[in-house]
Amino acid sequence: MPKDKLLDISLATLEIFCLVYVRKNAIEVANHLDLSQPKVSRALAALRAVFDDPLFIRRESQFQATETAHNLYPIFCQMMACSQEVDHLVRGGKGVMAANVEVATVPQLEINLTQSIKQAALAVSEAEMMVATTPWGEGTTQQLLNDELDAAISFERADNRAILSKSIIQHRGGHLVARKDHPIWQAPNIDNMIDYPLVKLITMPFPANRSPLGCYAKRVGKQLQLYATAPDLGSAANSLLNSDAIIIIGVQGAVDFLRNINGLHAQKIDYQQDKLLLENFSHPTVYLWLKLDASGKVTTPFWLQRCLEDYIIKAHQ
Repeated sequence: MPKDKLLDISLATLEIFCLVYVRKNAIEVANHLDLSQPKVSRALAALRAVFDDPLFIRRESQFQATETAHNLYPIFCQMMACSQEVDHLVRGGKGVMAANVEVATVPQLEINLTQSIKQAALAVSEAEMMVATTPWGEGTTQQLLNDELDAAISFERADNRAILSKSIIQHRGGHLVARKDHPIWQAPNIDNMIDYPLVKLITMPFPANRSPLGCYAKRVGKQLQLYATAPDLGSAANSLLNSDAIIIIGVQGAVDFLRNINGLHAQKIDYQQDKLLLENFSHPTVYLWLKLDASGKVTTPFWLQRCLEDYIIKAHQ
């Protein structure tokens, strides 16, 4: 891709692209921006020339995004958000910040989340901020659309085009957690793991909440027993301490939380064992959900976006 062509692309062109991606209709975008339809078409043509890709294919009365367009959309949204943040700083002042923030999250990424948001808020405002977290679930999409949430952290993409799902990080390599005196530590391989009941967190980072260990057990002709489905890490720890159950966790921050509980032990699963365990599974991805306004711009404050992205990355280190 020629760099000189990319430099010629304006933010206005990126805005047109993002709107077409969300609304799937060039005429509607032209009317929304009070532009002529040929101007919208020229903007899309310029981007097509730069990336040598059709970007949108007309299907009946709608535009269908190509794979390249799907990949470009979160990048262009971030570029627009950065531009808005720079413009805000140039104008001076920090602006009025919301008095409270609420974020939906999966239990593996809840540890220290509220403290991280409060610290980030103090860096941009001296006002005290109320921060709350709520469990990610089936109602999270609607809560975000209703402005009841400021953002969400999930293991899956949002299924609504009015929500941007930013892929933040993939975690690779699970950790086995169980009682310190658990017999599994004599030979912590997956063939021995399937002989013990499993504690699952209510939100698993795999399709349909499937357990890779359970799927492995079926492949070798066994049935893995489920001991409990825990709503949070505290409940999971309690189940582990009072049984022969085990749990497998991929997020390092969650592993550290459980490891620091007296009576529990955590150990990274051997690479070859982990590879065998994840056969037919893709590596889990953490997504940050952000609401978009009618023009396709992210409504979540830039400082909060950065805070949540940093938090997710640090939780995996």
